[in-house]
Amino acid sequence: MRNIPVDLSALSFVVAGEAEAKIVDRATGEIKRDAEGRELYTVPLLPKPNDDRRNPVIVVTFPSATFPSLPEGVQVRPVGLAAFFWQMNGRSGLGFRAETIVPANGKAA
Repeated sequence: MRNIPVDLSALSFVVAGEAEAKIVDRATGEIKRDAEGRELYTVPLLPKPNDDRRNPVIVVTFPSATFPSLPEGVQVRPVGLAAFFWQMNGRSGLGFRAETIVPANGKAA
């Protein structure tokens, strides 16, 4: 998987829904972890400006030590945002990952 850094200089992002834990096993509720052992979460973000009327929201995966508090409608900054192409079981798509998500005004989620 090759990550491609995303240039954020002309973009801002608004939280478009609730953060969710990335679940490994629905039966146990086990949360997926990254290589450093940190729990992974996803959050839908609306990039602005955005002219893609079919798919205006991107879902970004990021690690967090605690369940992230990212209220809908808040402007945020995905630090280290990168895009990557994935393929699994005959399906494929474009994914997004960030080192962290911080409010546009500062401290980490």
